[in-house]
Amino acid sequence: MTTCSGCHVELSIPNLPEFVAVARLTMAGIATRMQFTVEDIDDIKVAVGEACNNAIEHGCPAKHGTEMIVLRCDLNADALVITVQDPGEGFDPATATRQHRHTNTLTLTERGLGMLLIESLMDEVDFTSTPDTGTQVRMVKRLRTMEVEERG
Repeated sequence: MTTCSGCHVELSIPNLPEFVAVARLTMAGIATRMQFTVEDIDDIKVAVGEACNNAIEHGCPAKHGTEMIVLRCDLNADALVITVQDPGEGFDPATATRQHRHTNTLTLTERGLGMLLIESLMDEVDFTSTPDTGTQVRMVKRLRTMEVEERG
């Protein structure tokens, strides 16, 4: 699959919306090199974009352009692990996720759907948040083998 199993890539971007495209394109390039499908690459780009947008909007909004969002990628033989870290004040992921899961779909708006969207596009998602270290979103997308795709 990947020619660089065990490799690690790290990207720091300013917490400004215009740099989210850089993060998405970087992840698309890595996923392409790992031979993900076009559909999976699109899912990865959207999930990373949502994580970055959340970091910009909620992680450190009062300091636009002065704080950095860090993206880390671990390229494994069977999966891509992406972590998006912001230096903000943090939040309670369990409460936020619970609130969104119990929201009536008729009352949902575009705001607040980022966590749900990320969870629906990636194979694994973990949100970790503390006042001292900010928020970290860890996302895993597994490579599907041709055999699984043919049966699916």
